[in-house]
Amino acid sequence: MKKPVILICVLLVSSVIIFSGCVSEYEVPEPPETTPAPEETSNTTVTPTATQTVDPVQLLSGPTDEWTNRVRIKEVSISDDGNYVGGVSTRKAIIITPTKKLLTNYNWPNAQFISVSGSGEYIGIADNDFVELYDNTGGKLYSYNTGGTINQIDVLDNGNLIQGGEKSPQLSAVGIKGNEVWNWPIGISTAKVQVFDYSADGKNMLVGTQDEMVYYLDTESKHMYTWFKDVSGEVEDVKISDDGEKLYVLTDDNKIHSFDKYENKNWEKEIDINTVEIEISKDGSYILTKPYNADNSFSFKNKVYLLDQNGNVEWMKQMGSDVGVIGISEDAEYVVISEDKDLRMYNLDGVEKATYHLESQYGMFFVCLDMTPDASKMALGTTNSLLVFG
Repeated sequence: MKKPVILICVLLVSSVIIFSGCVSEYEVPEPPETTPAPEETSNTTVTPTATQTVDPVQLLSGPTDEWTNRVRIKEVSISDDGNYVGGVSTRKAIIITPTKKLLTNYNWPNAQFISVSGSGEYIGIADNDFVELYDNTGGKLYSYNTGGTINQIDVLDNGNLIQGGEKSPQLSAVGIKGNEVWNWPIGISTAKVQVFDYSADGKNMLVGTQDEMVYYLDTESKHMYTWFKDVSGEVEDVKISDDGEKLYVLTDDNKIHSFDKYENKNWEKEIDINTVEIEISKDGSYILTKPYNADNSFSFKNKVYLLDQNGNVEWMKQMGSDVGVIGISEDAEYVVISEDKDLRMYNLDGVEKATYHLESQYGMFFVCLDMTPDASKMALGTTNSLLVFG
């Protein structure tokens, strides 16, 4: 019985070898583009890329830089590497660089907004109905009049400054030479742009207007907007993920609306308290909410929610005092919340990792916040100071 079995195995193996040889006759390998070096001659050592590790306790041990002005800091902005920080108050603006503080001698009649590009190369400042763009040495590149009140500005890495406001064109982008790159007049003169957000490449935008509408834009297309929605409430805030695919809208009835980029509505969730702001991680996986006690009611509950991308509550924190600022790092590693004079840093599970108590010389409470993508550096505005941590 063993010999037939052995004979069959030999025949099968021979068939496989012959078949493989036939196939190889018809397979012509592509010649390599370059001749590879013999393995034994390569002495290259691959070193893993170092990653930034944030120590929340050290980060919130105290400010590493500061600028004190006798009025409230309205807005702050920080570059992705944390080397350039901007702040603006009613009469003053400042750019903090690694070597000096810029623009401190300028007076601004009604400064409102400041934006530092992610690269730190460009800084935009809005004063009522005009914007100015500077380089990171303090050199002014241009001044541009929009003809109406500005409600928001943002500067992209290529220097294009996007402004949204109350006169046609209600939304436009201006290049580094003061030239208008594009403009989008909504078509309704009363439809003022209240707030906008954009994808990482600046191509797609989510825009909220005063007439309870949101628009999804493709700034490279002829007609600009791809679709629009009536959200049946005044738009308080909008956020878009870096890839332009997850869209969130907060309305004044305390509802968060979730859409995809194809106009489909995913879900709608009502928050049980007055909510005025949302922040998201860069991929849109998490949404953080900010409460606001508009009536100064003693019974108001300052609840901060962290939701997932499906609208489910990951956790809720009821703060003991008014919430001043909220923030979530782009990688969703850390959450930052201030209540009264205390700035608290949590991990994604809601566990408190560190706290900073605002000293009286720096102000009464926190007003605005911006941080680097990994949360290793933060810029915070208070009632009289711009503080840099990290």
